[in-house]
Amino acid sequence: MQKIQQCVFAILLACAAVGAGAQEATPSVEVQGVKNPDMRSYRAVVAGLDAFEKHHALAPAVPELRFRLAPRSGTEQAAQDAAEPLYLRIVGNGDPIPVPVAPDGTFSVPRVESAYDDDADLILNRKKGVLKGRPEVRTPGLPENVRRLGDLRLECQVMVAIGKKEIGLMFTLLVNTIAMTTDWCDMSFNKKKVNFSFASLRALDGAEIVDGERRMPLEVTDYSFQPPVAEPEWSNDARIELRYAPELTAEEKADPWLQTLFAIGTANGNNLRLPLRKQEDGTYAAELDLNKGTHSLRVGTRGLSAISLGAPGEDKRKVEDGVAKPLHRNGKALAFSVENAGRYALTLDARDKEAPTLRLARLP
Repeated sequence: MQKIQQCVFAILLACAAVGAGAQEATPSVEVQGVKNPDMRSYRAVVAGLDAFEKHHALAPAVPELRFRLAPRSGTEQAAQDAAEPLYLRIVGNGDPIPVPVAPDGTFSVPRVESAYDDDADLILNRKKGVLKGRPEVRTPGLPENVRRLGDLRLECQVMVAIGKKEIGLMFTLLVNTIAMTTDWCDMSFNKKKVNFSFASLRALDGAEIVDGERRMPLEVTDYSFQPPVAEPEWSNDARIELRYAPELTAEEKADPWLQTLFAIGTANGNNLRLPLRKQEDGTYAAELDLNKGTHSLRVGTRGLSAISLGAPGEDKRKVEDGVAKPLHRNGKALAFSVENAGRYALTLDARDKEAPTLRLARLP
């Protein structure tokens, strides 16, 4: 039952975070030569503004709610796309209302009663899926790589308020019923608080939360981190210190095989991001401990953005112990079933870049 609940929450919260249900129902339109531009319900955004005011005590030094647009992949936008300025506007029955977007991709949304009454939309001059927009709450004066926990708690409240408005009353009531709470930022499973992921504008090597004398490492992926927003023992003034990955060199951008390669997926119920060491013979290697169960992974560069290797199809995902598995570009996640927990060696043979293989074998 708990696994079913977790799956339901994962689906519904994903919909809430991006407003997926509302976007799929959006009719085909064209804005300044952009077919099917990115759109959001203005009423949903206003629900976020209301949540910001209601929970403002979490981040009292933040003067207003702002949002940020960033490339969805976590990488740089294509040059031809970035050359065109971002243009955002509120479109209802009256004249469109421009919403200025700062050079860093941030903007604030004004309250316009007529637009609310018209059930207007926020329309961006980009195709759906190119950019992602999220609320951004930042206490002034903090370094770029430092986030305040109270700010993130307020971001969560804003994002959930927008998501509830986007997915509608029935789905909202369903989540409330399963969670036994209307506060989705304070959900628990089996008496354990649920942590939510927050985006990083730059690739991460790690993150740590600091509250007075207390320190604790946080789980990260390439472009996100999981702070304990629902855990009351961490104060609103706790700081999350993000450790950014080194910037790619010109040579690494030109030849992705010069970049660090990772095994990326899930293992032992947690996110997996395991760097591979290049060996003298040109292969890549790593070791990891695996519990009994099924684990999944792909192999590639950070975020799987430049290189992504996996299985050619769903029916060819299975990896057998000690058997070299052919890899394909942009393939499906590989699945590895473990009967006996232990330490395993992972070997990527990419000396032939057109026919790489992966071998996962249990160590003695």
